[in-house]
Amino acid sequence: MTTTNESLNRAERFLGRLRKISMDRGKMAALRRASSTGTERQAWPVIHSLGEDIGNLAACTIGALYATHPQEDTKAFSFGTTCRRIALDGVTDFKIPDSFDRRFRRLLACDSADDVAAQLKSWIRFASAKGVGVNYERLFWDILSWNNHADRIKLDWARGFWPMRKEAGDEPPTAEVAP
Repeated sequence: MTTTNESLNRAERFLGRLRKISMDRGKMAALRRASSTGTERQAWPVIHSLGEDIGNLAACTIGALYATHPQEDTKAFSFGTTCRRIALDGVTDFKIPDSFDRRFRRLLACDSADDVAAQLKSWIRFASAKGVGVNYERLFWDILSWNNHADRIKLDWARGFWPMRKEAGDEPPTAEVAP
């Protein structure tokens, strides 16, 4: 069993390798194919060349998502923060639209890493359309450890999406503060 630090280092190494090939249109196209079970095998040689096992759901998912939207935000504490930024884009009253609230609740209802990976595709499309960056290193770790730490990850994401207000009547923060 790997420790948290080993997993985070693994995520950092994988993302570093992804960044190095980000200008290779052929490899990015192959990685995008990892998001579909019918074409995922076309991404396997690239996943392997990046030093990951082709059966690693986190590597295949993050590879496909990164190839779809390589804009990063390494300061985002959790994917919940990213989802909040997506939901509040263009909103002036800091009220999360019901459609995004429901979509986020579906994400939190996922029982398996496979379910999460399927839900992430639409969030990354929104992030791309709205120009919101993603902390892919953290997301890699979250997917990698979902089966053992789903409750903690869901709590972190929920705190990022629905942060606590400092005092009654305060505007909700748009950036997350680590708990």
